[in-house]
Amino acid sequence: MGSEGQGAKTAPGENRIIWGVAISQLIAIGVLWHSIALFLKPLNQEFGWSATEVASAFTLALVVADIFAIPFGYLMDRRGGRWIMTGGGLVGAAALMSVPHISSLTELYMAFTGVGISQSMLLGNIPASVVTANVKDFRRGLTYAAIIGGLSSAVVPPVVGLIMGEYGWRAGMMALAAILAFGPTLICFFTLRGTVGSRTGEFQRRKQALSEGGLPSAPQGGTSPLRSAIRTGAFWTLAIAFSVHWFVMSGITIHLVPLLDERGLPQSLAVVIFSMTGPAAVVGRIITHVLDPVGSARRTGRIVFPMFGVGMLILIFAGSYGATGNFLFALVHGAAGGVIMIVRQTVIAEIFGLRGYAAVSGAMTTVSILPRTMSPVVLAMLHDVYGTYLPVLWFLFGLIVIGTIAYFIGTSERMAPRR
Repeated sequence: MGSEGQGAKTAPGENRIIWGVAISQLIAIGVLWHSIALFLKPLNQEFGWSATEVASAFTLALVVADIFAIPFGYLMDRRGGRWIMTGGGLVGAAALMSVPHISSLTELYMAFTGVGISQSMLLGNIPASVVTANVKDFRRGLTYAAIIGGLSSAVVPPVVGLIMGEYGWRAGMMALAAILAFGPTLICFFTLRGTVGSRTGEFQRRKQALSEGGLPSAPQGGTSPLRSAIRTGAFWTLAIAFSVHWFVMSGITIHLVPLLDERGLPQSLAVVIFSMTGPAAVVGRIITHVLDPVGSARRTGRIVFPMFGVGMLILIFAGSYGATGNFLFALVHGAAGGVIMIVRQTVIAEIFGLRGYAAVSGAMTTVSILPRTMSPVVLAMLHDVYGTYLPVLWFLFGLIVIGTIAYFIGTSERMAPRR
């Protein structure tokens, strides 16, 4: 990633921003992503809705989050992220607080529309954009935030699960709302003061310090960084690569436990294997940071995308090796997938520059709406057709090959945007 990180020191104000983003992500991801899945079965039992009807509410939240990625990204670039992320906590808390009072499926969908808006304001592009626009060594900041955020599945869901077990799902949902209201909302309000967006005058004054390592500068003046980015082949090839990543990650998240059940593993062991992917992602991020703290995202991606494919091959052939092979898959798949998430955040800045980062990143997220949300359904349909998961896994491996090729093309010098 160049030499800009060598010898770079993080200012006290930047430490406050990094830790504010990291802790808010630890809580917000745990609330808005991992813990929400705990309520699927209780809602089925309480209201008699089908699993598909309830699951559609979660899918709706993802779609809404992706749709709002561009407008919130544009607002972030122009105004900064403090009020967006603070507001995201309030919107999410209000949406979650309404769920215990619903009486119809329509009301559930309305509540999860609010959850999706909150996800768009609190997760993914916006916190990454806050770091890239306000931290000199933003790669290190993004890595720290990803490492801390990767621990979310081990922090929030167990607490909420205990509350649900003792007092019921409504109390658990209210607990989520309270955690979001008094966690990320207050953290972002106090720690992100003074932060700016990448298209503000203050950012331009800081620009020399932010990009002294030779990061490209997006076109200045009235030219829209987003418009310039989407006119390049690099944007669309990278969009293909990261859409493939989302498709595989989303599909495996939903289908891994049923797949392991099909292979005859006890459900308790299948859940343990599934749970290993989160810690593996954290370990992968830590190892990458330790071995190559200032390396190029282009180069890192060219290592971990093929690793992603190796992980899928391990899963394909793991059936012959019982639990050991499936454990190995979880470790490789989790580590590679976790690092790819950081690569996505940093390679956008490397190729398209920091100015307009949030809007460009948001557009790449929006492109992935269908792959991200339809993957579980597509894989379920393929499984129904073939009656087994093996052809499904070969299909995923083929997609990973396509995504890897697209990444190599998108990060090649000949595809670099002209300046």
